Amino acid sequence: MAAALETAESGRAATFDDLARLYWDRAYRFAALVTRNDQESSDIAQEALLKVFRNADRFDPSKGPFESWLWQIVLNVARDAGRAASRRRSLLERLRRDQATRGEADAGLLAIQRIGDRELVAAVRRLPKRPRTLIALRFGAELSYSEIGNQLGLSRPAAVMATRRALDLLRAQIKEEADDDRSI
Repeated sequence: MAAALETAESGRAATFDDLARLYWDRAYRFAALVTRNDQESSDIAQEALLKVFRNADRFDPSKGPFESWLWQIVLNVARDAGRAASRRRSLLERLRRDQATRGEADAGLLAIQRIGDRELVAAVRRLPKRPRTLIALRFGAELSYSEIGNQLGLSRPAAVMATRRALDLLRAQIKEEADDDRSI
């Protein structure tokens, strides 16, 4: 077990419970902002922390701090889940188009099409991948702009600017949705 996963008070190797106690909330908040539902968020946070725990012996302090390594794993697990979710959404869209051309309606698909959640997390989840990731790293994982830059290969100023643009996009999206609701 890597020294980074030793508990400060006893010097003993940390358990998965120790790791979860330290990072679960932040990992889950991050995942909640980049996924489309709470179950997927929980799955991503759990899978990422399990990977960190199982691979703790691979952590190399000469390559950077433990938290940078941890967040890179969380980000990679989220990206993998995002690719899988994208494939599922693509299939769902093809099913919708197919049913529409045949004039058939499935109650489950109709319900999915009519979901109108106006909560902030739902709005973030509707953003494109990059802005969603930036907001999730900043506000879900509570990373600094420098840490965000390290994770995404950006300078600190570029991370600040990209995050501000992501927030501007989120604000515009929320305003547009509110305007659309008022015009109905």
